[in-house]
Amino acid sequence: MLITILQADDFVTSNWSGGSTTQLYISPANASYAERNFDFRISSAKVEVPESTFTVLPNVNRKLMVLEGEITLNHKNPVCTGTGEQHSKTLQKYEVDTFNGDWKTTAIGTCTDFNVMTTGNQTSELSHMQLLANHYKTLIVEENYHTVCLYLHSGSIYVEINNKLYNLKKESLLILSNINIFSFHLQAHKRSELIISKIGN
Repeated sequence: MLITILQADDFVTSNWSGGSTTQLYISPANASYAERNFDFRISSAKVEVPESTFTVLPNVNRKLMVLEGEITLNHKNPVCTGTGEQHSKTLQKYEVDTFNGDWKTTAIGTCTDFNVMTTGNQTSELSHMQLLANHYKTLIVEENYHTVCLYLHSGSIYVEINNKLYNLKKESLLILSNINIFSFHLQAHKRSELIISKIGN
């Protein structure tokens, strides 16, 4: 198993039509978002205009979670006839929407969000966990996931893996790849909000 911890200085930020996006992690490491040759990509974006249109990403599956603010996502499937309306969903803090990248997606509202993109036979799970000060929790990883990414939205926690402690601070990302463990322990120094991404195939 490979353990990697990334901090804010390791992330790459770029602009898009509705605001800015920060790439937190991409796999494989030599993949390019622009060339769409990644297996999976994790990012956080700021939607800064009241109405925006998402970039169309053919053959990409997406999960989006709101970290701050509120938005309504409207999706249209281009292969459908008529209006082609796929679904519409309003997301508040820590709520998730799942959609295809080739759908025409527009957003109403402003927010900071967290994104997981996968391609090919890669699958993903995106969830939120709150840890109260000085509390412990155990995170169980199912066998069908090969990578787990922990993004600390706020607070400070220790992650105990194979009897070794790793300290996560606000806006840091811990990546566990080639997983050979099925559970590990979390301890919060203070109230913390953790975003968990699991990637499998």
